[in-house]
Amino acid sequence: MIKEKVTIQYYNSTISGMFFFPNNGMDRYPAVCKAHGLVSNKFEKEEEIATMLTDEGIAYFAFHFTGFYDSTGVNSIQTSLANLDIVINYLTNHTKVNPLRIGILGVSLGGAIAACHVSRDQRVSALALLAPLFDFEFMVNYPEFDAMWEGLALTGLVRLPTTGIKEKLVNDIKGNNPLNCISKIAPRPLMILAGAKDDFMPINGIRKLYQKAQLPKRFEIIGNADHNLTNCLARYETFSLIRRFFVEHLLKEALYVNLIPDKVSVI
Repeated sequence: MIKEKVTIQYYNSTISGMFFFPNNGMDRYPAVCKAHGLVSNKFEKEEEIATMLTDEGIAYFAFHFTGFYDSTGVNSIQTSLANLDIVINYLTNHTKVNPLRIGILGVSLGGAIAACHVSRDQRVSALALLAPLFDFEFMVNYPEFDAMWEGLALTGLVRLPTTGIKEKLVNDIKGNNPLNCISKIAPRPLMILAGAKDDFMPINGIRKLYQKAQLPKRFEIIGNADHNLTNCLARYETFSLIRRFFVEHLLKEALYVNLIPDKVSVI
């Protein structure tokens, strides 16, 4: 596996990323881009899933939305949506990426961002959502919203606007809600994964998001998985499902052929 540090310009800010490429001598690779959640990983922690994908011949791109880690600027829903669009532009123009074979893995809040983006971007061929935020209204009305966001800001894990965080969020989500966007992913394949022990993102809400999606789609419940995949076996099972999904839908000769049917399974 070959690693390549990347910096992408976003207006007066920069987006920090890490590319993981297969080491098999191919000229262009299918690529999976990760959209992280409220808490993002350092790039070293992405190596487990990156290795699983690169071993199959798929490149993996992890980045930090503006306001996280080495990415400069501040974070909001609108900047995250714009960041993801810039990143997909970067991937489609990268000399080592097959622009017709790009998938997105959206995690938690990043799942909502990814669903909204992919509903408007036909350049993305497949979408996997892990423990996705299913409804922005759920986040806005979360009883401890202010405390949660202020706590994140105090830890330094994310840089947020100094005032009016909730008001800006309410404005940003107008016209952007995964519940309204998810039906527009089809006919591109969609897989949604949820943890049976996830106490942060209600599984009934995730199931509602899945029900609004159109075929082809798949819903997987991982029995021992919590929101952060702290159980090693559950993490491996989850990553294996993600690997198989993208192998199935990014390594095919023809897109949208032999798609996974509507399926719900529990592991």
